[in-house]
Amino acid sequence: MMNRPSALFRWSVLVALMILADQGTKWLAGRFLFQRAVTAGPVGLVLTMNKGVAFGLFGGWQWVVPVNAVLGIGVCVAAIIALHRGDRGLAHGFFLVFAGFAGNFIDRVVAGQVTDFLWVRGWSVFNVADCLVTAGAILCGLALLFPNKWGFHA
Repeated sequence: MMNRPSALFRWSVLVALMILADQGTKWLAGRFLFQRAVTAGPVGLVLTMNKGVAFGLFGGWQWVVPVNAVLGIGVCVAAIIALHRGDRGLAHGFFLVFAGFAGNFIDRVVAGQVTDFLWVRGWSVFNVADCLVTAGAILCGLALLFPNKWGFHA
């Protein structure tokens, strides 16, 4: 059986490192991509500011930040419960989602907008936090759909 307090500590450190990576890349993007873009075919680095949530939805709506806070806390609690139950695949997915949420939440609270800079032709511009949320959601889905293979049960 897994030592859950040490697993929770490890995940806390990993989440903090993921948030730092997100915030660091956003800082670098703001510093080096201001008024210029770097593209190479269908991908590139393009600095944009997003006042809304996913794909700019609900931009300027004051209730977005507190609702996001409640949802983020819910995801964190779900991760801890899944870890405690031994559903490690689900817990890992929730921790990735929480790290991404926290990275973008910091932007919303500090600057009132989220820094996006990763561009893929045909998609919106996104950031490291968005990648974490997406990867976490995929892992949660796999853990729920295929628990014997992706559930990592302890």
